Amino acid sequence: MTLAVFWPVVTHDFITGVGDDILYLRPSQLPDGLDLSALHRAFTTTVQGNWHPLTLVSHMIDVRLFGLRPAGHHLANLLFHACNVLLLFLLMLRMTSDTWRSALVAAVFSIHPLQVESVAWVAERKNMLSAFFCLLSMWHYAAYVRRASPGRYVGMSLCFAAALMSKATAVILPGLFLLLDYWPLQRLHKGWRRLVLEKLPLFALAAAAAAITLARVQLIALNQLPFIDRLNNACIFAASYLSKAVWPSGLSEFYPYPRGLDLWKGLGCALLLVGISSAAVKLRRARPYLLVGWLWFLAALFPMLGLLQVGMQSMADRYAYVPVIGLAVMVAWAIPRTPDRRARGPALAAAGLVAILMVAASLQVRYWRDDATLFGHSLRVCEDDPTALAALGLLHQSRGSFAQAGAYYRRALKAAPGYADIHNNLGAVLAEQGNFLGAEAQFQEALRLPPGPEFPGLASAARENLSRIHAQLELQKAKRRKD
Repeated sequence: MTLAVFWPVVTHDFITGVGDDILYLRPSQLPDGLDLSALHRAFTTTVQGNWHPLTLVSHMIDVRLFGLRPAGHHLANLLFHACNVLLLFLLMLRMTSDTWRSALVAAVFSIHPLQVESVAWVAERKNMLSAFFCLLSMWHYAAYVRRASPGRYVGMSLCFAAALMSKATAVILPGLFLLLDYWPLQRLHKGWRRLVLEKLPLFALAAAAAAITLARVQLIALNQLPFIDRLNNACIFAASYLSKAVWPSGLSEFYPYPRGLDLWKGLGCALLLVGISSAAVKLRRARPYLLVGWLWFLAALFPMLGLLQVGMQSMADRYAYVPVIGLAVMVAWAIPRTPDRRARGPALAAAGLVAILMVAASLQVRYWRDDATLFGHSLRVCEDDPTALAALGLLHQSRGSFAQAGAYYRRALKAAPGYADIHNNLGAVLAEQGNFLGAEAQFQEALRLPPGPEFPGLASAARENLSRIHAQLELQKAKRRKD
């Protein structure tokens, strides 16, 4: 089922407008080879402010095997996702001994439309690689719970460390272990204190990974985005993820951060989240899976809710990759167990749900074929999407359509002022059109603004472009004096 829905991605191109070019088309970011110097570089460098050395190593292996042909890289992403689906099924089965519900959880995780971005976007390898090691760590944890041994604890810890070195958002894993202790592992008789102490080494690993990430990542300052705005929007975005999980429409590669503070909407979303949480707590004795699934969803989303904001996206489909599991657990165990084989209602309902998700995901996969298709769709969802506008500008610029490129860049800057890279690209377009004074102003603005972690060499590029423009302006002045 996973291969049937996602196989078309093997024929897709790289999405160069939002990150694949960072990894593949810029040799300074990803060396070709697996020698010791490349491995050392993977463990000592950051990409877009993120430290994920194992992810970089996996990309290096892809480059060594497939070069810069996108099919092999997409296939590797797809196979990692398929492995995660199988791991999730086997993990749920091991913990619950409920075959068909475990299969339903894995099926929803496999082909939910929110998962398309992680699978179809090669640069999101970190998402699936981190989930792979998280699920593997949970597998070792389930074995450790069944029969404790130092070897199983070490295996669990090593997998957790690998997950952190794939993507830092795996820091929530020790908290998920505590949820599993409540249900389905049912270890509360040991006492919460003992269960927490048991996981102290894991919490220490999580704290170390969080410290490394916070030291390297470029956060949005509180004076630019006050904490009350962040808290308000965190409630809105959590409710939005829930809404898109239930009704996955209007999906996009980028959701612009809202302008202004919508307190009433934030309050309504907060009340919705509190209401669901209260209901889950009240039903915890009769239906513990509701509380565990809901808290899984919230805990796995927490690092991405923007209380520590990186970039100007409000949310992203890829952030729901692991949180979707919690909602799938709630749905699967809420469907009543059939008393006999003649009662086919629950099975038909589950099959219908999976069929609908397969169709919706298959349609969503098509949008990730190439830059033009993806960003054209994004503008239909949100006409002021600055990422899509800038990416389409870059696409037209590479094709030599400078007038169209300039129009897209201006729209992007109108939607989101302050992007240094867009000013630099607009300056290059104006220079190609012979508007050297306009280009000079754009390059100067690019130098004035912070470049952002995803463009570490932007300042030097803008200075070089500005020096070329100055040379062109001097030539024009000399020509006018001569005439």
